[in-house]
Amino acid sequence: DPKKLAFFTGRDQSQSLTGWWASQFGTPNFAAHGGFCSVNMAAGGLYTIGGSFWEFGEPDWDNTKYFMLFGVAEDHDSNPIKIGLGKLKARGAKVVSINPCRTGYNAIADDWIGIRPGTDGLFVFALIHELLKAGRVDLDYLLRYTNAHVLVIQEPNAAEDGLFARDSGGNPLAWDRLAKVPVSATDNGVKPALTGNFQVDGRRCVPVFQLVADRYLQERYS
Repeated sequence: DPKKLAFFTGRDQSQSLTGWWASQFGTPNFAAHGGFCSVNMAAGGLYTIGGSFWEFGEPDWDNTKYFMLFGVAEDHDSNPIKIGLGKLKARGAKVVSINPCRTGYNAIADDWIGIRPGTDGLFVFALIHELLKAGRVDLDYLLRYTNAHVLVIQEPNAAEDGLFARDSGGNPLAWDRLAKVPVSATDNGVKPALTGNFQVDGRRCVPVFQLVADRYLQERYS
């Protein structure tokens, strides 16, 4: 399976050539840059939408109604971002900035949240906590675009603990809440469960979303 190859080449390594090579090899799992730059964003794209992307991908300037600036290098793609922000402000979209300093792009925000440096992660975890607690999570979006429904093996003494449950073909499994059986997580027409505990081949499994809820509904994230 060529998709088993993850090809990360580091910064300034002729990505036009290395990306072409990876595509010809048959793997979508490739990106340039490194661990201190944007390879984390590329890996996130691979896990969620099936392909790497960069901050230059940009939001939907023409339809966005609520825009959150949460840490942005203002020298990256700066002119297109300025044009896009101008479109948002002209349409009356709400711009929210989360940054210790209200400078640059943050100066035009409708709401500015001046968090302390180094508390970005805690702030995000608190947002997750409040969204879960209020029941304001877009579950349909999670089912369509993320692995929230994929089953994770929960067997602390087994080597596979914490890994995705898979069928004989290596496809990740989900639990069909209507048929009450494990099914391929990528099958169309199933109604996958996002919460619960299930037995699959004698192993306890829970959906990814259940693990997220169990962790971030704890009061320490409030």
